[in-house]
Amino acid sequence: MKSAIILLTSLVAFSAVAKSDLSANMKQMKLAFNQAAEASSIEEMRAPIEEFEKLVLQSANASFPPEREELFQSGFSKLTDAVDRLESKLDNDDLNGAKTVLREIDDLRKEYHDKKKPSIWSTLFG
Repeated sequence: MKSAIILLTSLVAFSAVAKSDLSANMKQMKLAFNQAAEASSIEEMRAPIEEFEKLVLQSANASFPPEREELFQSGFSKLTDAVDRLESKLDNDDLNGAKTVLREIDDLRKEYHDKKKPSIWSTLFG
């Protein structure tokens, strides 16, 4: 019984850490996205986009609640594709095209944040 309580406590603590890591990544992604959106040249945009891509890959490899795994993976897949297109625009020195892809990424953010519904367990237990 004692080991079951320790195991349950560890699982809850791990879940909270994973959730906070994803939340921290999302905040850093927002910062990198905003820096890229404010860039006035290809060179200014490259560093924040590289950081953004790194954070997307880290976040996509996180563990998600089983009932929302497919939704999260779908969103990260679309986001990864958009970042690839964005990097292609940067490689071709197409700043306006890159800004257009940034708007698409922002639309994806809005779409998937609207789709994300918390499970009853996270609503009850935070």
